Amino acid sequence: MTDVSDTDATTGSAGNRPPPFRPRAFLNSPGVKFVLIGILTVMLMVPSLFVWILVEERADRAREVARDIAGSWGGTQEINGPYLVVPFSETVTIGTGDRGRTEVHWHTAVLFPEKLDVSGDLQVEERWKSIYSLPVYSGAVQLSGRFGAPPSNMFEPQKGGTVDIAADKALLVVGIGDVRALKNEVSLTLDGNAPIPFEPGPGPMVVSSGQFKAAPASASSGINAAVPPLKWRKGFAFQVPLDLNGSTAVYVAPAGQSTSVNLSSNWPHPGFTGAFLPDERTIADTGFEANWSIPYLARGIPKTLITNQLPLQSKLLGVKFVEPVNFYQTISRSLKYAIGFISLTFLAVFVLEMRSGWRFHWIQYALVGLALIIFYVMLLALAEHVGYGLAYLGAASAATVLNAAYVGTSLKSRSAGAVMFAVLATIFALLFALMREQDYALLIGSVIAFLALAVTMFVTQKIDWTGQDDTETAKSAAAA
Repeated sequence: MTDVSDTDATTGSAGNRPPPFRPRAFLNSPGVKFVLIGILTVMLMVPSLFVWILVEERADRAREVARDIAGSWGGTQEINGPYLVVPFSETVTIGTGDRGRTEVHWHTAVLFPEKLDVSGDLQVEERWKSIYSLPVYSGAVQLSGRFGAPPSNMFEPQKGGTVDIAADKALLVVGIGDVRALKNEVSLTLDGNAPIPFEPGPGPMVVSSGQFKAAPASASSGINAAVPPLKWRKGFAFQVPLDLNGSTAVYVAPAGQSTSVNLSSNWPHPGFTGAFLPDERTIADTGFEANWSIPYLARGIPKTLITNQLPLQSKLLGVKFVEPVNFYQTISRSLKYAIGFISLTFLAVFVLEMRSGWRFHWIQYALVGLALIIFYVMLLALAEHVGYGLAYLGAASAATVLNAAYVGTSLKSRSAGAVMFAVLATIFALLFALMREQDYALLIGSVIAFLALAVTMFVTQKIDWTGQDDTETAKSAAAA
C-alpha cells in the first residue's frame, strides 16, 4: 500500500525544483543578446579605424598633389614691406695704450613707411591634377605710400662707438613668399621719376620662416632696389607694382606706420585670418572685397629698428581661398560618431526583432554593421569624383536601401523594413547635419543620444530580458 503523504511530498519537492539550465535558451534571451550586440558594436570599431587610416592616407595624397601644383604655379604668398634698410658701421676702441684695439661692427637700420597702401585684385581658379584640385590665383598687387626723412636717432651707436653711415648702400627691401611666381620684372618708382629695377634677394635682411609658411623661407625670398642718398635722406613717395601667381592664400604685413589694405577676388569662399581681421568685408557669389586699416599704435612696433631680421613676419594679415567642403576632414570627423551611428542602428534592429517574434542572429547584426562601415568607404571614393554632397546622398541611399530590405526580409515583415528605412534615413540625415554644424555637433549629438535612450526605455518596457516567459510558454505548450 502506497503512502499518500510520501507521494505528495515527492510531488511537491519535484514541483519546487528550479528548471534545468538550457544554454541555447540562455543565449537567445534578450538580455544576453543585448550584451552581445554591445560587444559586436565595439568590435566594429576595428574596421572603422582602418577606414579612418584610409581617409588620412588619401588626404595625404591630396596634400602631396597640392604641393606639386603649388610648386609649379606658385605657393602661398607673403608680401612683407617695403622697408628702407640702411647699413651703418660702428667703430669701437677697446683698451688703451699698446693693448688697445679697434673693432668695427656693422648694423642694419630699418625705417618703416609713414603710410602704406596695399591694393590687390586676385583672380582664382582651380587647377586639377588627376582627381585632385587646388585653388590658385594670379593678379596684380600695388604697393604705394611714402617714407619720411629718417629721425635723428635712427643711427644711434649700439656699443658707444663712432657711427659711419653707408649712405650709398641704402636699399628698399620687399619680402615675397615665392619669388619664382613673379610674372613680370618689378621696378621701384620714386616720386614719379624713372623706375629703378629690383634685384633678387632681401639684401642684408634675413627672412625667417613666416607664420603661415609650411617650410623655412629661402635666402632669395625677397627683392631689393637701391635708393639714392638724396632721396632717402629727405623722404620720398614710392610705387611698387607686383604681378604674381600664388595658391591657397595671400598674406600682407602691415609694414607702414599707418597701413591700409584692400583685397578683392572672384572667389566666393574667403577665410580671413592673421593678426588683424578686416574692418569691412563684402562676400557674394561672384567674389569678395575686404578692407583693413591698421594704425601705428595697433601695430606695436616703433618707427625704426636696428635688426637684420625682416620685421613683422609674425603679424601678417590675409585671406585663405577656402574650398567649400574639405571632405577628407569631414569624413574623418564623421568616423568619430561611428560607434553612436552603429549603436542606434543596432538598437532599432533589436527593438524590431523583439516586437516581430522572429529571431535576428548576431551574425546578421554583424552584416548590418559592416554595411554601415562600407558606407564610409563608398562616401570617400565617390566624394573624390563627384563632390561631398552627391557622394553622401549616393552612399547613404545605398546603405539605407540595403539594410532596410535585409532587415525586412529577415524578420518576415514589410512594416519592419519600412520602419528600418525611416530610422536609417533619419540617422543619415542627422549625421549630415552634425557634419555641417561643427560648432553645435556636441549639443546635437547629446540630444540625439538622450532621445534614443528615452525611446528605447519605453519601447522595451514590456520585454522579458531573462527570456523566462518564453521558456514557461514552451513548457505549457509541451504539457498540453
